[in-house]
Amino acid sequence: MTSALPQAVEGYLRDTLMRRAHPLLLSFDEDWRLRDVHGDAAFYGLDATDAERGLRELQDLFIGLPLDDHHDLPFVEFSNGRSAHVHLIADAPGFHVMLIDADEERERQRAQQQLGHDAVLAGHEKSKAIGRLTQIRNELERQRASLEEANALKNALIATLSHEFRTPLTSIFGYLHLLERRLGGGDNAAQALQAVRRNATYLFTLAENLLEYGRGESGAALLNPVEVDLALLARDLDAMFRPLAEDKGIAFRVDLVVEEPAPPVFDEVKLRQIVVNLLSNAVRYTSVGGISCDMAWRAGRLHVDVADSGIGISAEFRDSVFKPFNRGGQSGSKGAGLGLSIVRRLIEQMHGELQLESELGRGTRFHVELPPLQRSRTSATAAARADAPFRPGASALVVDDDPDVAQLLEVLLVDLGFRVRLAEDAAGAIAEATRQPPDVLLIDVEMPGLSGNAAVFQLRSHGYRGRIVTLSATSTGDARDASLRAGADYYLTKPLNLDQFVGVMQRALQSETSEQSPGAD
Repeated sequence: MTSALPQAVEGYLRDTLMRRAHPLLLSFDEDWRLRDVHGDAAFYGLDATDAERGLRELQDLFIGLPLDDHHDLPFVEFSNGRSAHVHLIADAPGFHVMLIDADEERERQRAQQQLGHDAVLAGHEKSKAIGRLTQIRNELERQRASLEEANALKNALIATLSHEFRTPLTSIFGYLHLLERRLGGGDNAAQALQAVRRNATYLFTLAENLLEYGRGESGAALLNPVEVDLALLARDLDAMFRPLAEDKGIAFRVDLVVEEPAPPVFDEVKLRQIVVNLLSNAVRYTSVGGISCDMAWRAGRLHVDVADSGIGISAEFRDSVFKPFNRGGQSGSKGAGLGLSIVRRLIEQMHGELQLESELGRGTRFHVELPPLQRSRTSATAAARADAPFRPGASALVVDDDPDVAQLLEVLLVDLGFRVRLAEDAAGAIAEATRQPPDVLLIDVEMPGLSGNAAVFQLRSHGYRGRIVTLSATSTGDARDASLRAGADYYLTKPLNLDQFVGVMQRALQSETSEQSPGAD
């Protein structure tokens, strides 16, 4: 393998490099007198014909340097802007000055320097960006913590409101039930009580709307299957909404068709919520014409049609009307815009179907179809009613911090033949149940200090084997599961359904001798 390049290649390289280097060779004697020039001096802005003016710039470069040695001055910039590498080559008795074009190399170096500067600036910007991102992340963390705290406060508020609404309603509905049963029907007092119950139910439905919306992530409400008196529901709806319709000068009717012999089983509170919300919307958005509510119990399903001749809903708003706080673009609308969103949520909870038909300016029709709920173990118990016989002399311990609710439970239980003792708090319940165990312990969950669940857990931990019924104003699956895990046998929600309450008490007594797995009603 030879080291010499082919002559053609050497010639090509030489010519290429010479063209790119633009070499200029100036030969001087020892007194800086120019003897010879090879190359284009004008390329570097040097006038070789005027040594005093044109070459002074070169001479200044080597002031103080010995001329009998070699010197290399890189990147010298001349007056015409050109850059060159300047070499002094000693050649006694004179010397040579060689200029080689450095513009391209200078540009590369400047570009690299610029890249370096850009990298430094980018590093600074990156550091600032990281700092800003860190600040943003910290702010987001603070906001997330605030949202979690707000959500926790919301859930606590909902639980408090639920307790504050449902506990007094337990007394109202319970005593109304007792008074209606004792007064019978037909006289003015009985009719007045029915009106009170009807309007209390309406207010309870409105309160449940807010609670249902507020529950959101805290868990869906429990379904409470009971036999529903559809005829009573139809009469209540007529009594609630006919006066409102007549005040607006519009017609109103409620029709009921019952073709199925088996009594319907639904969550009565939620069923009322659905129909009341639909009728409230119909009254609100109808100024002329009329409103109808047709209910039919046939082929094992409940059909409810609510139709009006109101302002209607345009096609583009038919989906949005089911969103919370959305009034569907209806002009002059009042209210929070929660009704239809809650209607859809409740129907979905009960595995039903909802259809909407509407024409702008000509009215709206909602069709609801609900399958019956599976009977709870309480409703499956043989015809549990308020006058059903109980084992005489059975004992019950009632624990509730609300004296009205405690007194109501005492009256109900005494009517059923129980011997009743009362305790005001969880600590008193533990002491009483330990001293003299009752056949059935009824204890409220939400109490100041030690909660009902905590008291149940302590009793079970110390070997208490009696039947325990917990009562709560929180009607969610999570709340029920918490009570059952603590050791309760049954879980009832306020306001109490009296028939369901009686059934639970019957089962509690029956299960004393035949141990069953704990359950919820």
